[in-house]
Amino acid sequence: MRGRRQLIVICVDGGLPGIIREHDFFNLSRVVPGLPSGAVHELHSIYPSSTAPSHASFLTGTHPNGHGIIGNRFWEQESVAEIRRRADDPLSAFHPYEERSLTSPSLLDWFARQGASAAAVHFPQTFSRNARHALPACYCLYAPARDLVVPLKPSAEGIAKGLVKISYLSHEVPLYLQLDERTDTITVGSSSQTGVTADGSRPTRLDIPVPAGSVSVAVSCRQLDAGRIEVHLGTAVITLGFGGIDLPAHAGDGPASLHIEYTANPHHTFHESPRTEWVEQAALGVLKQHDPDVLFVRFNQADHAQEFLYWHAVRGSASERTQAWHQILEVYSRIDACVMRLAEAVGEHADFLLFSDHGIDYVETHLRPNHLLADLGLADRLVFQGDSNIAYLYADAPLKPAERAQLGCALRALDPSVRVLSPAEQNRLKLPVGSPRLGRLTVSCGPHMEFQYGDAVPRESVASASHGYLPSDAAMSGFYRYFGRAAEHTSAPKDITGAAAVVRSIWRQAARRA
Repeated sequence: MRGRRQLIVICVDGGLPGIIREHDFFNLSRVVPGLPSGAVHELHSIYPSSTAPSHASFLTGTHPNGHGIIGNRFWEQESVAEIRRRADDPLSAFHPYEERSLTSPSLLDWFARQGASAAAVHFPQTFSRNARHALPACYCLYAPARDLVVPLKPSAEGIAKGLVKISYLSHEVPLYLQLDERTDTITVGSSSQTGVTADGSRPTRLDIPVPAGSVSVAVSCRQLDAGRIEVHLGTAVITLGFGGIDLPAHAGDGPASLHIEYTANPHHTFHESPRTEWVEQAALGVLKQHDPDVLFVRFNQADHAQEFLYWHAVRGSASERTQAWHQILEVYSRIDACVMRLAEAVGEHADFLLFSDHGIDYVETHLRPNHLLADLGLADRLVFQGDSNIAYLYADAPLKPAERAQLGCALRALDPSVRVLSPAEQNRLKLPVGSPRLGRLTVSCGPHMEFQYGDAVPRESVASASHGYLPSDAAMSGFYRYFGRAAEHTSAPKDITGAAAVVRSIWRQAARRA
């Protein structure tokens, strides 16, 4: 795109080094043959080895005791009532992914001091909702699928109309439906003047502006009878923009997927969020519009595919394993194609760093510690929130010794692997001892199980997959790979906390060569 050197940092969230080596994914030499390249290296994660803390370690070069991101979900000074009120609101609960939640400087601060511009697409900790001078960035959240039945009011013109209000990010969104009784055509839209044709034969993508950003969702409709329409809304993608980014101008159709892709797992209704092609187009648009020196891009689709399919790929029947691996590899192939087109568009005057934040492993048990609080009569003033393998107990006041002992017994009865971590154990895991983010108690669980934070049954057998376990488990490791003339003079980091130093070294090498 231009003569001076750029740095393109691409995270393939959950990318497994074995799969990438075996299938030669993300080998940019195929489209930019002049660039020096490195092998696929394993990249050890941190604890918990999940998306938000791992990206924070990538950007800061520190563990959670330095950057403060202790999981994909945590709270700080909020009351128990406030936590319970906000826990299921994706916009209120995603602060671990915001730059303002970091407690140490990141690569963004370092690049700014070098006078280098940066931009980001769907990359954690590169944006803040309340920052005065945010870099151009966007981030996607998603909301579950839902089914509605909308009553219709007939009119003299042969057009029956209906209106239903749904909530996304605490904003009420009106959906206007119109049935042309002469042609049986159903139109649905977020205003009474515009809409898309939607029927039961194939989903249609609907893009809806909301005050926080935009909602993209697959919609399909079916007439139940003369007075009612059934509406199915797929997994919705909510896109937030920061720093003057103009997504509608360069991201094409919205990020919502129209289809459920992970059919080897029949017990889900998830539409990929956002689509790989949308991430690619958004990244290309940001390069064209903002021309940053450094671009951070994240593809999260491999992680989603593995969360839904990995158990079936390694623990299912022979036919289930074949189908699940096929669908996982299809996702990697789509990401690979997007990365290739992105690299080809950027060209040889750039260095490329590709990595993943963590690995994946199968899960067969869900543990719900909040159910214990209800059984013990403590749910009115205590609540667990946290990550896959680590839960934090938040309380408005310190626990009484009898309550602590009672809860400890209940947790051990939940599963023998569950343990309350002492300050010394927290320190060995490089967690920020004494931080209110850790709550009043920090609780861990063993492999092949994870905490869930609803209050359904306390323990449940599942066929699932997750990350977040100890980085000493090789299954939690991601990958690292480079391409570029400056990058070839750097050594691969052994763990994700070493990546920031490598990025700085690549940039210094590029500056000397400019």
